[in-house]
Amino acid sequence: MIEVEGYLKTLLIVAVFLMPLAVECVRLAARPSYCEFLDTRKAGEPYSGHRGIDFDRLPVLSVDQKVWAFWQKTGFSVFTKGKEDFFKAEIPQLDCTEPLSEAVFKFLQEEIRAVAKRKRDTSLMDKRSWSMGHFFVRDSTYIRTFQKRLCIPEVVSLKEYRCFYPDWAAHDGITILGRNFVWNGSAMQEIELTDLFDESSGRDWFAVLAKEVEADLRRQGYYEFHGYLPFEQFYQFLITGEGLKMIFQNYAFFSGMNGFPVSYVSWDLLAPFLKPDTPVTRWVESELQKQR
Repeated sequence: MIEVEGYLKTLLIVAVFLMPLAVECVRLAARPSYCEFLDTRKAGEPYSGHRGIDFDRLPVLSVDQKVWAFWQKTGFSVFTKGKEDFFKAEIPQLDCTEPLSEAVFKFLQEEIRAVAKRKRDTSLMDKRSWSMGHFFVRDSTYIRTFQKRLCIPEVVSLKEYRCFYPDWAAHDGITILGRNFVWNGSAMQEIELTDLFDESSGRDWFAVLAKEVEADLRRQGYYEFHGYLPFEQFYQFLITGEGLKMIFQNYAFFSGMNGFPVSYVSWDLLAPFLKPDTPVTRWVESELQKQR
């Protein structure tokens, strides 16, 4: 009996010393972690999520590209049945214009940090893992990445991909955005479609734009519009040398055709409606002058 009591006391002492270590291990495992670093995205390297899940619909680069990378995971937690949420983001180096490129770069960095913090703070409070009652869950992955399109002293146009693969989904979801910035006076400004055009002529610019977009999409085979274009999605665009590149989302049309349709509208058609003396208008006028 004395030997048993001694053995139990020893176990109790060991347990007392191990308990803080166990608590600290659980705390470290559950604590969110993140890092920011400069990286080189290799040509042909796919965008992958946690545990090797590749996002095939995200385009890979044909050349190596230097990027600023952000990586975050919420950490293991018994309260989410072992699920981990991962956030990844990349911004390409915008060294072609200053000070606009520097301002855009910092703006996107802060935007990504804010989104990551919001996801970190809300992920462990997400009650879906409780309400759905499933115990075999996948890890969620959220990716944001940008591709350079136009980068000149007063105008930067970027194509943004947002990919989210939640644990409850059968497949990933991707949204494509056009992010367009100008150097206006002494500050950076992100512009929308309506910021390009002079409203003094009414909505004439929109009529010309919509007509050409519809004609271009019909030529590509996106013909079943049911009498209309999806105007609620008619706002994502990129500024290119040829004209505006209008972007539509996956399954935007009721034609059974998936993919991300795009349509080009030339500056020749849009130039008469542009706002006078803006960074974009000055650049467009210069480009059109070169073509004459």
